[in-house]
Amino acid sequence: MTELSAAVQDPGVQAERTRLAWSRTALALAVVGALELHPTRPDLSLLQRIPALLTMLLAVAYWVYGGRRYLRVRAALAADRPIVPRHSTLVLGALVVLPAATALWAVWI
Repeated sequence: MTELSAAVQDPGVQAERTRLAWSRTALALAVVGALELHPTRPDLSLLQRIPALLTMLLAVAYWVYGGRRYLRVRAALAADRPIVPRHSTLVLGALVVLPAATALWAVWI
């Protein structure tokens, strides 16, 4: 019974769902960044635009990473190799707090 629980039920489907989750996160970050640069606030200085630009840059990083990870996982599944998390996964996971921190910074400036 333990062999059944360790087997992949739907090969590749988990990787696709994970890819979609990375894409949704990237889209949400891009929307937050765009809202921080709302056109009704033309008086924003460059310093006040930095949080939005950082958030949008992080959105691009999440989108690119999600695509690359998806390709890496699909290749590992096709070659019947184990999927080993990389250091970049931990770094991007830690950066999840960055949009909240930059939004607070934007509010306080």
